[in-house]
Amino acid sequence: MKKLSALSAVLGALGTFAIPAFAAVEEGTLNITATVIAQCTITTTAVAFGDISPTQATTATGAISISCDDNNTLDSVVVDGGSNEDAGTRRMRDGGTNVIPYTLSIGGSAVAVNGDIASEITLTGAGPYTDSVDVDGAIASTGTARAVGAYSDAVTITVNYSAP
Repeated sequence: MKKLSALSAVLGALGTFAIPAFAAVEEGTLNITATVIAQCTITTTAVAFGDISPTQATTATGAISISCDDNNTLDSVVVDGGSNEDAGTRRMRDGGTNVIPYTLSIGGSAVAVNGDIASEITLTGAGPYTDSVDVDGAIASTGTARAVGAYSDAVTITVNYSAP
């Protein structure tokens, strides 16, 4: 019994002493970044001629709208000749060989929509900028009846802008 009591006394005494804990400390860095970008967006309303006569002239109006944030400068707005252009003439195609020539101009003016039309787009004021221009389409009359069918074309608008 004496051996057990002596062992208990030793173990009890050890329990009152704290054994030091060894801990490590590591530090790291969390980088926080952001980049403010200039941004412009384009929205359009189609120039939709609808149902047309085989020989008569017709017109239709669509629109180009450009919105830019206040962190940019508008450099140019370029309108191409369309996917069916031939020698500078805009044409709608029926999916085959039949075409209907047409023209586009800026909102009732004689300014043809070919090339850079940035002078017709006004972005002014503080904060976000938005402007819209009407695009008038015209199909001339013809002495020869056009082939029946659905005609279309796609015009690409490219906005070039830069950050301050």
